[in-house]
Amino acid sequence: AVQGDMTRREDLARLVQETQDKFHHIDILVNNAGLFKGAPLHEISDEQYDEMMDINMRAVFRLTREVLPVMMEQQGGSIVHISSILGLIAVPQVAAYNVSKGALTQFSRSIAVEYGSHNIRSNAICPGLIKTDMTADLMEDEALMQEWSKEYPIGRFGRPEDVANACLFLASDESSFVTGAVLPVDGGFTAH
Repeated sequence: AVQGDMTRREDLARLVQETQDKFHHIDILVNNAGLFKGAPLHEISDEQYDEMMDINMRAVFRLTREVLPVMMEQQGGSIVHISSILGLIAVPQVAAYNVSKGALTQFSRSIAVEYGSHNIRSNAICPGLIKTDMTADLMEDEALMQEWSKEYPIGRFGRPEDVANACLFLASDESSFVTGAVLPVDGGFTAH
C-alpha cells in the first residue's frame, strides 16, 4: 500500500512511481476514491462543491493523467472508474454528487475514444446502493431502506463483492473487446 492524499499531485505522482518501481508496469487502474454528501442545491457552499469535485473528479483526472503515459509506453492497460447510478440518473438533494459522477462517466468514455489506439481500455461501473462504510449511516434508516428497496427489482441492495466482481471482469482480458462501456451494477434499479 502507498498512503497519500488523492487531492495532492505529489502524492499521486509518488503512487505511480512507487508502483512502477515495484512492479515495472501498470496494467490496471481502478479509480475508486469517492465522497458522498447531500444537501439541497441552494444550500451547497462553494467549499462543499469543490470538495466533492476534488475527490470525485479532479483526483481521478490527475491520477489517470499520471498513469496514461505508462500505459501508452507499454501499449496497453485497463482503467476502471467507479461512478454511480447517480451519474446516469438524477435524484434530489445530491446535485454536486450527481454532477461529479456524470462527469466521471463521460471522462471514462473520452479516454476510451482517445486512447483505444494504444490498447488502453476505459470503462465505468455505476453501482446502485451498496452496503459499505460510506452508506452505513444512511442504511440505518430502516423505513427509508424499506421504501428504497422497492426500487430494486432483484430485491436487495448491493454488496461490495458485486462491484468487485464487475471490476475484475473489466480489468481482466476477459473483457478485452469492451471499452467505453458504462455498466450499472444496481440490481435493476436503472432498468425501469
